[in-house]
Amino acid sequence: AFMAEYEVYSIEITKSYTQVEWRDDLKNVLRKAGGEGSPTVFLFNDTQIKMESFLEDINNILNTGEVPNMFAKDETAQVIDMVTPRAVKAGVNAGSRADLFQFFVDECRRNLHMVLCFSPVGDAFRERLRKFPSLVNCCTIDWFSEWPEDALRSVASQFLKDIAMDSDAVRDSTLDMCMQFHVDVRHLAEKFLANLGRYNYVTPTSYLELIGTYRRLLNEKRDEVQTMINRYEGGLAQIYEAEDSVEKMKTELIDLQPVLERTAVETEEIIKQVNLETVDADKVKASVAKDEAYAAEQAANAEAIKVECETELAAAIPVLESAIAALDTLTKEDITYMKAYKNPPEVVKLVMEAVCILLKVKPAMVKDP
Repeated sequence: AFMAEYEVYSIEITKSYTQVEWRDDLKNVLRKAGGEGSPTVFLFNDTQIKMESFLEDINNILNTGEVPNMFAKDETAQVIDMVTPRAVKAGVNAGSRADLFQFFVDECRRNLHMVLCFSPVGDAFRERLRKFPSLVNCCTIDWFSEWPEDALRSVASQFLKDIAMDSDAVRDSTLDMCMQFHVDVRHLAEKFLANLGRYNYVTPTSYLELIGTYRRLLNEKRDEVQTMINRYEGGLAQIYEAEDSVEKMKTELIDLQPVLERTAVETEEIIKQVNLETVDADKVKASVAKDEAYAAEQAANAEAIKVECETELAAAIPVLESAIAALDTLTKEDITYMKAYKNPPEVVKLVMEAVCILLKVKPAMVKDP
């Protein structure tokens, strides 16, 4: 298709792909081939067979060039309009819609090439050939024969050319290994058929899957090895860094040894001084304990005096209150009467002397007669 400059068209299967989408794809292909007159290749493989009706439509296209009643009336008018200019040039009667549509069908048969890729494995292929004979009658069957060893090696070389190898010898050995694997499996399949009468198909697709598996496993193992190398190198770097740190610490310890010794001597001296001060502190503690005991004794005495004073005060308060009450009874006449005394009684003298002492009245100096 590429060398003949044909346009390749293929369907895309999805979960929601149904008969409606299938017919729409067929209409697009037929419009390109018949309506536009574009050489088109419709590529279809057995993995795209979601419904067996797909093969029925392909069978009709291979046999007659169309799918009966696939185009609605308006769609038929559209394809007729598309081919009318070319049909007139070809001498087709432009007034006959049937002739114009037949020209469209002929153009589809001329420009559309169906390429069907089916696997012969299993009973499905044989069953489909029986149901849809056009798959055999209207197709050229291209049987893929076994690839020779040179072709196997060439294909492996093409698919592995972008894989980095250590040397050309390793690359050659890898190519020989892939080729030998396929050849050996093919021989084992022949023995399996001869011994058990059962087919085990070893196709070029199997060989391509072998090469793809080798590429994938090689990349995975290289990634694993590279990861292990990175971890190993990282571990070595950490070990070397730890060794450097240990050496630096050793050097620092050697440099700090005199300081440590001097500090040890100073520490011993400080300990001695602390011990001496501890002895003095114990003496002071004993002295303070004695003073504390004396202070406690004095506090007990003071408390006893306080109690005694409070007792005497309690006894004196009534006398004081009676004296205050007696003062309240004094009158001016009583004071005048006291002044009239030339020689007061001793009791009066005693009381007045006590009052003068309380009021801090200094005594008047009188000459002795």
